[in-house]
Amino acid sequence: MSDTIEIPISGTVQNNVRVNVRQGSPSTAAPVLRKFDPGTTIQVAALAVGESVNGNAHWYRISADTYIWAGACSDLQQNPTTTPAQPLAGPPDRSARLNQVPLVIDISHGDGVISFQDAKNAGLVGVIHKATTGATGKDDAHAARRDEARKAGLLWGAYHWGTAAAVGDQVENFISWTKADQDKNMLVALDFEPTPGNQMTIDGARAFCEQIYTRLGRRPVIYSGDTMKAALGSAKDPFFSDHRLWLAQYGASPTVQSSWDTFWLWQYTDGDSGPPGCRAVTGIAGDSKGRLDCDYFDGDAATLASQWAS
Repeated sequence: MSDTIEIPISGTVQNNVRVNVRQGSPSTAAPVLRKFDPGTTIQVAALAVGESVNGNAHWYRISADTYIWAGACSDLQQNPTTTPAQPLAGPPDRSARLNQVPLVIDISHGDGVISFQDAKNAGLVGVIHKATTGATGKDDAHAARRDEARKAGLLWGAYHWGTAAAVGDQVENFISWTKADQDKNMLVALDFEPTPGNQMTIDGARAFCEQIYTRLGRRPVIYSGDTMKAALGSAKDPFFSDHRLWLAQYGASPTVQSSWDTFWLWQYTDGDSGPPGCRAVTGIAGDSKGRLDCDYFDGDAATLASQWAS
């Protein structure tokens, strides 16, 4: 096999246009083995990261060494045997509570903050802020905003965006930048999502969580959606079950991978997509288009606080 980054997955797609089957690598430079006419149902073995075509670096591996560009295909339909998730039965008041100010938001340096105090007064309880990316990336807004948020009485959390870099270097980058080893009240989280050309593997995610636990004595929350579902399929993984799931899913019926019975936190909107609900918080400007990641917690503020950095 090549060094191509892949996530095993079993399902089918249909190509919207005549598509080339590339042999050897997910690249337009690879030789064309054959072509599929539009409307062909194609069995998929893995989601791969390869050459970016029109801004899309996702490819499907359809056999041992053949690939088609995902941008030419319909959405993947997972096979029933590997569909890992079922819609969660939510509490009767979930729809109503989604219309209230979320207890938690997640932001980065790219989001504007006007006043954490105003956000707290509006009903916000916790903030999870991007801290680091890979082995060297750092969010320069993290430290100052941590102090401002805590001064306003908000809970604080920090997340690391996982990449293909050496896991030990990523852990060191995160801990040295956040000082999480000196801050037992800080929630820590791993962001495990698609990163074309620099994808953290499921084994990398496992190793990151193990090393964080060794260093900090507490397990990181895992932020993920389809990436985790694709990586684990229908398997129930007891290691990941021991970690709280911060589900990223913008559909009205949240579903979780089989390792979890439910989510701990649900990112239900990016401020644009998602079910009907609150998409703004007083005092937080959001990104350049006013969009804000909002997160649902199935409990009250006191329960959230008691579980926050556990």
